[in-house]
Amino acid sequence: MPTTQYIMNFDVTDGTSNIMSVLAPHMQQAMRLIAPRDVEKVFGPGSEDCYDEMKGYTDPEWYWVSSKQQVWGIGWRYGQARLRGRGMSNHGTTLTPEDAAEFVDFLVKELA
Repeated sequence: MPTTQYIMNFDVTDGTSNIMSVLAPHMQQAMRLIAPRDVEKVFGPGSEDCYDEMKGYTDPEWYWVSSKQQVWGIGWRYGQARLRGRGMSNHGTTLTPEDAAEFVDFLVKELA
């Protein structure tokens, strides 16, 4: 079975939202252990367009488009990591818990 590929893309942030709730508890914990500095070491600088100190957004965010035409990202609000994402309606894609877990597995593996 082919593995989903993820291509970094900072132009796809519009319309994403916090989707931590689709993750199983152990996957949520894996996300919470990721710090912005860890992501920057592996993937380079993130997008700073998201900064809004009044709303708790003080760290960069990173985004990818999957080979399934889904948008995935990681961001932080009030210092807490959040899985971000959205389907791409023009491609008829939705986000499933399985797809979310696969993305978190990708992140964890890349950051190891």
